[in-house]
Amino acid sequence: LLATAPGLPFATGAPVGRRAVVAGAATAALAVPSFALIRRLYDRATFSYDGTPYSGPGVEPIAPNDAFYTVTKNVADPNVNRGVWGLQVDGLVERPHQYGFEELAALAATEQETTLMCISNQIGAGLFSNAIWTGVPLRDLLEAAGPAETAVEVLLYAADGYTDTFSIEKAMDPTTLVAVAMNGEPLPQRHGYPARVVVPGLFGEKNVKWVTRITVVDYDAKGFYEQQGWGPNFEVPTRSDIFGPRWRRAGGDAFVDSFAANEVATIRGRAFAGARGVQSVEFSADDGETWQPAAIDYPGTDLTWSFWSVAWRPAEAGEFILLSWATDGTGAVQSGEQRSIVPQGATGYHRVRATVV
Repeated sequence: LLATAPGLPFATGAPVGRRAVVAGAATAALAVPSFALIRRLYDRATFSYDGTPYSGPGVEPIAPNDAFYTVTKNVADPNVNRGVWGLQVDGLVERPHQYGFEELAALAATEQETTLMCISNQIGAGLFSNAIWTGVPLRDLLEAAGPAETAVEVLLYAADGYTDTFSIEKAMDPTTLVAVAMNGEPLPQRHGYPARVVVPGLFGEKNVKWVTRITVVDYDAKGFYEQQGWGPNFEVPTRSDIFGPRWRRAGGDAFVDSFAANEVATIRGRAFAGARGVQSVEFSADDGETWQPAAIDYPGTDLTWSFWSVAWRPAEAGEFILLSWATDGTGAVQSGEQRSIVPQGATGYHRVRATVV
């Protein structure tokens, strides 16, 4: 979904929400970050990254604003006053400029469906969601400022002190937005009101909320999480999972209810490949020994997840391992390597045990 709109909507403040806090020890301890140390810190403070997931049989292709996943480093997120908020575009540019909200709102806007996923999303977990974002292409703001030929990255600052970066090429991609609306409504406070950046294909932390400054630099800058040892690759890998029927996570994922032999059951799931789109999904009921094509019920776009389903009729009673396998829009297949979320995001198959009686 990619369309143009005449301008950006206005909004009012929202209540301050509270989220789990990222262990403060990480920043101090990782003056010289190492994979082993970030792994230990994560293991001791998993609660810090759990966030609020969007998962289960009731997930929808477009997540409602109040259900869209959230992850934050803050105990209390900033409650920004739009009247005094500004967005500074500076650094290696010919014409630095600070936009007030109304000036930004007067610019031509783009409406774009995009899925975001947190780098700390475990296999099968729900720290990813899809929404329709409305905003100004970052490219328009940068072109107005006139970036130098030596530009390498943009360094973004947020009202809560957060920083992050991505390449100037990604910043000039027309799908990278400074968004002020979500699903046709002003950005909720917890999702970055009054403005955030939406960067398709990169993990959620690159999609800076409460953005206040975008600085063009000529070096490889490091953002908040990268300074802690995450990365250096923040591109979302191809992933797929099963979300229905209901399953529980206890010593390995397993369906809550049993299935009946020789009766059809609908297995449903999601697949996501960053900004590469999902070409197809396959399904296995024997832990990957054999595969069959899944139906794509919601294809989405190159920037979103897809929903898939299979009508599964188990021929006999027993224990079965169900999983899926996605192919992205370039023809590259999902990796089966079981990789931890640290430091570049998890990969592997989502295996769910089914009991057939």
